[in-house]
Amino acid sequence: MTAGVAAVMVLAACVLVFVGYSMTPVPDDKAAQEGVLSQGSVITYKNGTPLMRMGAKREFVAINKVPPHVQDAVVAAEDREFYTSNLGVSPKGMARALLKAATGESVEGGSTITQQLARNYYKGLSQDRTMSRKFKEIFIASKLGQSKQKEQILEMYLNTIPFGRQSLGIQMAARSYFHKTVDKLSVEEGAMLAALIQQPGYFKTQGDSEAVQALKNRWNYVLDGMVKMGKLDQAKRAAMRFPNTKQEWSDVKEDPQSIYIRDRVMFELNKIDPELARAVLAGSGGIEIRTSLDPKIMKFAVDAMKEQGVGSWPKHIGTGLIAVDSSNGEILGFYGGNPKRNQLPSVFSPGAQVGSSFKPYVLAAALKQGHGVKSMISGKSPMCFTASGAVPGNCTSGGYPVRNDAGDPPFNVIDLVKATEKSVNTSYVKLGLEVGLDNVVKTAEAFGVPNSYIKPHANMAGLSLGISNIPPIYQASGYAAFANGGTAVDPHLITKVTRKDPVSKKVTNVPLPWKKEQVLNAEQAAQANYAMRSVVTSGTGTAARLPDGRQVAGKTGTAEKNSAAWFVGYIPQVSAAVSMYNTKGVKPISGIPGFPQTRSVYGGTVPAKIWNSFMQKVIAYKQLEPKQFAPPTFTGLTNHQWDAPPPPKPTKKPTTPSETPSCQPTEPGSGNGDGNGQQPPNCQPTEPPEEPTEPTSPPPSGEKPPCTSPGVPVGCDPDKPPTDPNELKRWCRWHPGHASCTKEPDGPETQGYRPQSRPSGEGA
Repeated sequence: MTAGVAAVMVLAACVLVFVGYSMTPVPDDKAAQEGVLSQGSVITYKNGTPLMRMGAKREFVAINKVPPHVQDAVVAAEDREFYTSNLGVSPKGMARALLKAATGESVEGGSTITQQLARNYYKGLSQDRTMSRKFKEIFIASKLGQSKQKEQILEMYLNTIPFGRQSLGIQMAARSYFHKTVDKLSVEEGAMLAALIQQPGYFKTQGDSEAVQALKNRWNYVLDGMVKMGKLDQAKRAAMRFPNTKQEWSDVKEDPQSIYIRDRVMFELNKIDPELARAVLAGSGGIEIRTSLDPKIMKFAVDAMKEQGVGSWPKHIGTGLIAVDSSNGEILGFYGGNPKRNQLPSVFSPGAQVGSSFKPYVLAAALKQGHGVKSMISGKSPMCFTASGAVPGNCTSGGYPVRNDAGDPPFNVIDLVKATEKSVNTSYVKLGLEVGLDNVVKTAEAFGVPNSYIKPHANMAGLSLGISNIPPIYQASGYAAFANGGTAVDPHLITKVTRKDPVSKKVTNVPLPWKKEQVLNAEQAAQANYAMRSVVTSGTGTAARLPDGRQVAGKTGTAEKNSAAWFVGYIPQVSAAVSMYNTKGVKPISGIPGFPQTRSVYGGTVPAKIWNSFMQKVIAYKQLEPKQFAPPTFTGLTNHQWDAPPPPKPTKKPTTPSETPSCQPTEPGSGNGDGNGQQPPNCQPTEPPEEPTEPTSPPPSGEKPPCTSPGVPVGCDPDKPPTDPNELKRWCRWHPGHASCTKEPDGPETQGYRPQSRPSGEGA
């Protein structure tokens, strides 16, 4: 290369550098990296008390609050020419960087305080070690060095630089390592924090590892630099010892359920704004997330569990409790299990079948179709459900066999109140098929149960018995719609989100998406509450009765083989769900103290007792008045008869004594007749004897009339479509695919179904 060519290249390079320098503006504070001066993202309780912090911890401190010896230590560690140079960059360092870039080596990151500030504080400067980034950093640092006072630059730097332990800025570093504010730091402590700046992710402050020794070497380098700068007496320096640090400090005492709270908050933030969720995870500051959680109610949930001995339960028994405000779906408190045993919270994740605690949605589907709770339906057991209808007895040639609880009395035809009170399985399976399983699914979804938990069982008759796994949060919020008179609510922790601009300090509120929707009218809700109150007053959930006598409604639930037990109950102001289950699958809950028998735990036992204890504490703490549910008027809904009750037995007329003996056979030795069982002479018959009737042969199938009810087809042809349109619509639910059951233009599909293994249990 000739000298002329080299000169031209140097000149061109200088021109490019000059142009680049000229075109690089001095960033103003609006270009500050998002959140760098904020207090970090914080999650609070309902009362505003910090619950936990998300991302890095930050706390701004003015330069006049930072002791001179701390400022000197930082300068000695990072840029000993800071006060004597106005360039903002180190010529030696810049030349070294350019040389390495020209030879293809990685551009090193060593920089002046001003350069580090430019890289950490302003947008558009990544941490990548590239030539273009390095030049931009140098240009900005040079202009900052000429346009800002040293105190301004150092203040910005001290509030920006990372110190490890997720601490950004000197104030939070002082708290994190020494549990004191920066103005209380000794010279030794200030020098140690200054030493950390070089490699905060590597250095360790305790122990005897290489990382600890490396930090001590850097600490000595800082103190020696202060001596050379004339900022520290040599004799004092010689007497100094490496300081002892504290365990990591936090300004909040996290709740034992914090891991579950954080996960739920992130879940809800993603529903609110995915970009906001990513900002929180990335540690961007200025975001405050207010939750509906009350620390005392959180403790009540734990206490209620402890009272039932949860600490002594086997490790494979999971449990959870969650309560929501019935008026708006705000989560008041919960117990999600032991985080040391399970990283998935039992109240926000599906754990086990909900059992009969699903039945209220079947009841609601009937109410929405205009059927009142005094409607009549068969409760006989066992029942066999086939495509032709429901018939008493076991299924001998296919079908879906359903039995009531072994401890239940025999039921004939009962109303929906009794079916709910006693949790009659056969009645509810039939009810679900009568109103249409598609309508049951739609109703549960309207109450807030996500479709993903119902979809696998949407076409199974066992849907009505709760074979779906549904997280307790959706049971508590679903029942809130009954408690508040028919309005479905979105369950949620987050009640307020604010963002604070790091420069302007302006605070803005983030819109929240939580909605309400009317799913039952007043009479429908009143009748549902009437039925579910009977569960607590005289049914399967009497253990939930509150001692002050206030009105309580709810439903028990026990899954297949007693593998899970539930109680979901409510007063007008609060709805709460309690579940316990075997985490090893469909196996009975066992090993619970006080319940030695294999299948002795069901919804009306331990879960109902936990609910009772918890609700008493909440009522006393919040001073909730004993509100009553709106009473039903039993108007506006039709009391349908899916099955007709048997006619009452005739009562015999009372007879008056007569001297004339009745014509009855006599027992030997009775003194009447001949003593051989013959009628006495001169007797008078009291009633004509009933003539036995011969059973008549049923007419051929083609001659039988169609059955008007699929419940118990007797003397009719269950496979012949009825002529009445309303009866035909119901009949088609039992005969999907029949030629008479084509889809109407605007009507729903006919309800298909397939057999499914029957959940067993107490029917609750």
